[in-house]
This record gives sequence, structure tokens and C-alpha cells, in this order.
Amino acid sequence: MTQFINNLVTMLKASATQLDDSDLYKIMLSHYQTLRLIDNDLNWASPELSELSQQLLPSDINSQSAIDLLDEMKTHILDNPYLVDFFNMAEHTHFTQLKEKSAHNARQIIPSVIGYALVQQRLTHAMYQHWSLINILMKIWVPLRQQYGIESQLSTFESMKLASIEKPMNDYIQFHHSGSVPQDYARLDLPMNIFEAVAEDLSAHRFDNAKAGTVLAFHLPGVKPARFSQDEKGILLTMPHSKSWADLYSLWNMAFVSHLGHFPFLMVKLLIPQVNNVKSNPELYLYNRTLALYTHLHFAFFGQFDRLLTKQADMDWYDETLTQLLGQCALKSAKEYEYAVKTNM
Repeated sequence: MTQFINNLVTMLKASATQLDDSDLYKIMLSHYQTLRLIDNDLNWASPELSELSQQLLPSDINSQSAIDLLDEMKTHILDNPYLVDFFNMAEHTHFTQLKEKSAHNARQIIPSVIGYALVQQRLTHAMYQHWSLINILMKIWVPLRQQYGIESQLSTFESMKLASIEKPMNDYIQFHHSGSVPQDYARLDLPMNIFEAVAEDLSAHRFDNAKAGTVLAFHLPGVKPARFSQDEKGILLTMPHSKSWADLYSLWNMAFVSHLGHFPFLMVKLLIPQVNNVKSNPELYLYNRTLALYTHLHFAFFGQFDRLLTKQADMDWYDETLTQLLGQCALKSAKEYEYAVKTNM
């Protein structure tokens, strides 16, 4: 275990411990309200969500729940040798910008991130267990995006990202309805999705991470046919060395989102156990990751909409040193992955 990740988790646990149970409940509630899944009168947005309320927002949620989640997240991080390599390098790096920018609001932001991790874990798990929930969420979110005029305000990249994530949501609903998955599913869509981010990295001169993304994009699913998982709740996609591919994807995507000021919230979707428990079934990684990302996109869209209305400033924890280090580690890991695939190690 690296000292850096140990210290980081200890700090997060301390923050969680300082929260009253009611505080943690309120933080999670506010995130569900941002997602428009609970209204101002504390009603869930659909009967199906209401039936799952004790799973999504337990009335007895407490700091131990947050601590347990953080411990589980740490376990899965340590199962990823590429992330471990990054944290080992981070231990000897000074993130001056991050420390300066976070000094004035860390006490508010960190509990909010912890609460968001609980929301993401519970909602993504519920979507996995009940695929019909995907359709329910789409029926809530798509009309609201249109009502708020959000889609017209998106950047080109954001519009492409939304389209490329909403397509698999519709695909998943169709596959679950029909009970079958095309054997070549995602063989073209996945690399196109990755190349969208690669192009964004290239335009911003983040060349190391762009190269790492290119490695991921060229190692396509299809080693085995796409198919339902044994429990018939998820879709399995098999890449060359699937666990290492998923491990690399996690690091690469962390590097990609780190240039955004609110990156801690973005990294949550990659590190929750429902997504990052790669060791147990790496072929489920992309299915779970897509569910979590779809939720996060709407958390970001509606959150930005709310901040514009209230004239609240956007969060800015961007640290160029962090982004550069993540990109360097991603490229190093991509080379290790390529070598493992070529030599079948």
C-alpha cells in the first residue's frame, strides 16, 4: 500500500467521521435533488424510485456507511497496479495549485464528494439490479434537459459525449427487452467514444494521455462475443487482457477528467465499487461504467443549470501538475499493457 493513498483515505474517513448522521443524509438528499430524482417536497420522481428509497437513501445512513465505502474503494484501487503506480509517484510530488485552490472550501467540498460517492454507488447498483430503472431515469431526464434548454448550451464535445452515452442506454433497454445481445456489440462504438476524448486531449496538448487513449481504442472488444452476464443483469465485453484493459481505462479517464475544476466528483464515477471492482469480473466494467457516467452527466448538467440560476461560482481545483502526472502514468501504463498483450503475459 502506498503511503499517499493511505493518507488520502485516512483524511477522507476523518471528514466522514466529523459528519452527523443527519448531515450525511442531507448531503445525499441534495445530490438526489440536483439529479431531479427528489423534488422540493421530498417526493421521489417516480413510484419505482420511491419503492427503492431505502436502498437509494436509507433513513439510517451514517458515517460508518461512508467509512465502509471508502475502505472498499481503497481495496479496489489497490487491485489496480496502474493506479498504484500513480499513487506511488504522487507521494513524491507537490500539488501546489490543488492545495492553494482547495484551502478555502475543502471542508465543504470533501463531505459533498463523499456523499456523492454514496449516491453514485447506490444508484448505479440499483440500475444494474433493475435494468428497467434505466428507462425510468431517461424518461425523467430527457424531457428536463429539453425543458431547461440544456442541450442547446452544450459544447461540441459535451454534445458528442451525451449522444455517445445515451445510445448505449437505449441499446441496453432494447437488449434486456429482447433477451439477446449482438455478438459484435460496441466493437465500433467504443473506439469512437474513446477517440472523442483523445481528440480533446490532443487539442489541449495533453499528448501523453492522448497516446494512452489511442492504445485503449485499438484494443477492441471481441475476444469473446458480447453477451449477457450469468445473472442476466449486465452485458459482458471482452477485450485483450480484460482486467488490465479496464485498469488502464480507469487511469486514462482519471487523467482526462483531471483538467476539469470539479474533477473529484468526476473521479467518483470511476472509483465506486460497482464500477471499479474489476477483479471480480472485468468484462462487466464498461457496462457499469456507462451506467455511472450517464448518471454523472445529468448531475453535471443540472448542477450547472442550478449554479447559473443562483450565480454560484464553479468549483476550480484544477492542478496542471496533477494532470501531467496522471497523463505520464497513463502512457507508461499503456506501454506496459501493450507489452503484456503482445507477449501474452
